[in-house]
Amino acid sequence: MGLHAREQQHKLNSLACLAMGMQGWKTTIELNNDSYVSGRIVEVDAKMNMEISEARYTDGNGKSLNLDNFHVRGRKIRYVHIPDQVDIMKMLEEMVVIQKKSRKTSVKTHIAQKRTEQTLKRYRRQQEEAAAAALSGESIASSSKTTPR
Repeated sequence: MGLHAREQQHKLNSLACLAMGMQGWKTTIELNNDSYVSGRIVEVDAKMNMEISEARYTDGNGKSLNLDNFHVRGRKIRYVHIPDQVDIMKMLEEMVVIQKKSRKTSVKTHIAQKRTEQTLKRYRRQQEEAAAAALSGESIASSSKTTPR
């Protein structure tokens, strides 16, 4: 099912695309009322409304309830826990590539897509620079330890 132009633009301008990429993953979603839901994400829309299966709802008092399906409105979500196995950058890039392949895009969606691509490139460049600085810092530290004074 395709998204409308406004939903596509909203998806690219927010982290909803990350939540959309997590479909099929088991995770925990913290809600605004100090409760949380753990389960498998089945569906996410552009407003981050989520459908969760195999859900375990725990209220603020610690009482748990197992449910087959659970729906969460996007505005009620405080945090979405991202599993350690998820490669966030790869997932975001895949969501942008999927968006590129669609035939018709509005001007706003096109602009949002370009901004997202630029942000991903800038972030990737910063990671590479940090890794290079860390390597050069390690080599400087190791050379200072080996030189006699």
